Amino acid sequence: MQEKIAKLMFNLFWWPVRALLSFFLSLEVESKENLEKLKGPLIVASDHHSFLDAFLIGASFPRNAKIFPIRYGTWHKYYYFPLLFPIIRAFGAFPIFKGNMEKALQPGVEVLKSGGTVGIFPEGKRRHLGRPPKARRGVAYLALKTNSPILPIHIEVKFGITVLQFFLRRHKAKVIIGEKFYLPKRKIIRREDLNEPADFVMEKIRSLYPKNKNKAKKSKRGNALYFTSKFLYNK
Repeated sequence: MQEKIAKLMFNLFWWPVRALLSFFLSLEVESKENLEKLKGPLIVASDHHSFLDAFLIGASFPRNAKIFPIRYGTWHKYYYFPLLFPIIRAFGAFPIFKGNMEKALQPGVEVLKSGGTVGIFPEGKRRHLGRPPKARRGVAYLALKTNSPILPIHIEVKFGITVLQFFLRRHKAKVIIGEKFYLPKRKIIRREDLNEPADFVMEKIRSLYPKNKNKAKKSKRGNALYFTSKFLYNK
């Protein structure tokens, strides 16, 4: 039932959200994938700059995208905040609690195993200007546990943009969507075994940064990080 309600909410609010973001941020979308053909199971992994990121990602896909709804794991303090709870739940999000990673991400595993889409910010929280991006282990756990592909996304928007700045139309936004990929299979014995796969996901996201556009064309496979993958997983 929650999946159907979330799907309805995504379709219902797509037009107004897209219109607002296009007007106030001149939203631009660049994609290496045919967004109309993408379907679950899928992990949508993006860097995290502002409170607008989830809205920017949703508005970047076609209104009736097969991957909708994108169900985000949300820190429990925000998920259960009285004013936000009904809205967040209606859009299909699930709460994330600190502690046991397997237990915390079990709702995400169930969504992926049922063919759905999970949205995740691998860094775990909004990144501040000057702090290098570093992934936590959750994105790697979800991908390896369910053998689901990952769709890397980079968002170009002002770090920590405020509501006032948004309405004053002082900034622009661009969403760059890369090619989906699978993490090479590996046995997970310790939590530390997830560090390298998680870092690899962030490398994929970083490859979408403007300064790396030309570099991304070097590999014959169209994957600048293919050899990085071999290095990471064939030791």
